[in-house]
Amino acid sequence: MATGIRTKTLILLATAAILGGSLFLFEQQLPAPNAPSQQTKARLFSFQEADVTALKIVAPQYTLNLKKQKTGTWVIQREQEVPAEEGTVVFLLNLLTTGERDRSLDVPTNRAADYGLLPPMATLEMTLKDGTQHRLLLGNPTFDGRQLYAEIDPQPQPRDTMTVTLVPLDLKNAIERPLIEWERQPAPRSPEPSN
Repeated sequence: MATGIRTKTLILLATAAILGGSLFLFEQQLPAPNAPSQQTKARLFSFQEADVTALKIVAPQYTLNLKKQKTGTWVIQREQEVPAEEGTVVFLLNLLTTGERDRSLDVPTNRAADYGLLPPMATLEMTLKDGTQHRLLLGNPTFDGRQLYAEIDPQPQPRDTMTVTLVPLDLKNAIERPLIEWERQPAPRSPEPSN
């Protein structure tokens, strides 16, 4: 009976050693956590945040025209210019200039609605200092809800195919906000001291 227990123990030890060795070899082949991945993601756009002079947002709730003044502050263009909430604008611009695009796939244009791109959930139009314009069409979230389908700088119509790209979900959060969050709110007044 003692030899039966020893045999089972030896088999378990050998199995554990084989599994441990296999796991060690597998982990040695993985890239280090801080090492850049072999597949580098491309940025959404190659321009810098400071290059953007105008931004137009067409969303279901509103259309918003933002313009950067010579002083560097942003205003909402209406009948009268209204100061824009700098944090809200900068947050969106930061996503546009530092956000990364993931996989892209070419699909027939007649499938645009499958990705929420006909009509798009939102359209962003950026104008740069040199007059160059860029467009970003945002569609539906992916099936796992972690990214959005988008079309970056779409080609003019007519066309047979379109390039659908996965972009950060944060872009949806950046534009789906009430109009009041785009406007700079006056600073609260401090109460008058009573005599």
